[in-house]
Amino acid sequence: MKTLCAATNCYISLYAFDTFDANDDGTIDFNEYLLCISATKGGDVDDRLSFSFDLYHISDDGLIDQKELVHMITTLYELNGIHDRTGDHNPKTRAAEIIASLDVSGDEKLCEEEFIARCKSDPYLREILAPNVRSKQLQSGL
Repeated sequence: MKTLCAATNCYISLYAFDTFDANDDGTIDFNEYLLCISATKGGDVDDRLSFSFDLYHISDDGLIDQKELVHMITTLYELNGIHDRTGDHNPKTRAAEIIASLDVSGDEKLCEEEFIARCKSDPYLREILAPNVRSKQLQSGL
C-alpha cells in the first residue's frame, strides 16, 4: 500500500508541477510560484476552478475526458484513504456521472468553460474543488 500511495503522490506532484510550470521550462520561477500560491490559497471562485481544471486535464488538449477523470478520481481516493470502489464510489461510474452532468456540448469531454460554469452551480463540486471560496464571497456580500 505504501508503494501505491507513494506513486499516487508522485502523480499528483507531476500534475501540479506541470500546471505551475506555465512556460514549460522544467522549473518553477518566482512568478510561477506566486501564481501557484494565489491559485491554491486565494483568488475568486473562477480562478480556483480554472486552476482545478488545469490540474485535471493532463493531455494538454484543453479538455478533460473520462479517462483523465477516472485517473484523477482514483488518485484522490488513494490520497484520502477511500477504499470502497463499489457502486457510486466506482471511479469509472463517478467519472461517467460527472461528464454526463457537466458536458453541455455533448462531446463527452469537458472544456474549461463547461467545467467552471457547471462547478459554480453545483455546491458539492464547488466545495471540493474551491473550498472556502463561497463562504468568503457570501461574507463580502457577493
